[in-house]
Amino acid sequence: MKLKAIAKLLYGLFGALFLIAGVSVMLLGTGLLPEAIKNPIINVAHGDLNTLHITQEFASLLVFAGLITFWFIRHYEQSKPFHWALTTFWALFALAHWFDAHGTFHSATGQMINTIPFILFVVVGLLRSNARSER
Repeated sequence: MKLKAIAKLLYGLFGALFLIAGVSVMLLGTGLLPEAIKNPIINVAHGDLNTLHITQEFASLLVFAGLITFWFIRHYEQSKPFHWALTTFWALFALAHWFDAHGTFHSATGQMINTIPFILFVVVGLLRSNARSER
C-alpha cells in the first residue's frame, strides 16, 4: 500500500472519529440523540452540567478538527504541517493521560491505548519525511 493512501486512510479514520464524537456531544441537549448514546456521555461527565458544557465546547473543536482533517485528505500535498500539528496534539493528549492534573503518573492499558494515535502519526510522519515522492 502506498504511503499516500495510508496517510489518507489515517486522516479519514480520525476525521470520522472526530466528527462522530463531536457531533454526538453537540446534539446532547437537542433531543435528537438516542438514549444509548446520550447516557454514556452524561455518565462521563457524572451528570455535572458544567462538565457537560465544557465537553460540548471541546466537541466543537472536534467537529472543526474532523472537517479540517477531511480538507487535508483532498489537499494532501499541503498536509505535512497539519500532520505534524496533529501529531503534537496526540502527544499532548497522551501526556494528559499519563500524568493527571494532580501530577500523578499513570501506567495502565488506558494510557497505552491513548498513546496509539500519537505513535501512528509519528510513524507515518517519519515515513513521509523520508519518502522521495513526498518532497
